[in-house]
Amino acid sequence: MTLHAVPGLVAVSSRALERTAVAVAAGALGVDVSTVRVRLADEAGSLGVSVTAPLRVAALRGDVPRGEVPSDGILTRVQAARHDIRNELTAITGRSIGTVSVAVTRAEVREEKRVR
Repeated sequence: MTLHAVPGLVAVSSRALERTAVAVAAGALGVDVSTVRVRLADEAGSLGVSVTAPLRVAALRGDVPRGEVPSDGILTRVQAARHDIRNELTAITGRSIGTVSVAVTRAEVREEKRVR
């Protein structure tokens, strides 16, 4: 199928961009969309994204030695989430994404479920 240029304008509201960013950030951080807040700003033509949200973390296991940091520590996970947010928002919106900042408000502990 060949796409042809059609005269006109496509406008996406700031609310639609914000809700999209909330959904993407919630997925990247592993939390519910109701717990995520996003602020968007123009950064010289790029879209700056500021996220405030909790971070889903696994419950601490008894087999991790005291003082040892798991390989998937909080900073590593937040950096990965920032990268995922930028890439996914670019893919979905087609916009250039500038700075992505993430402020973690709390940890949501994911309890391991036991099989009976």
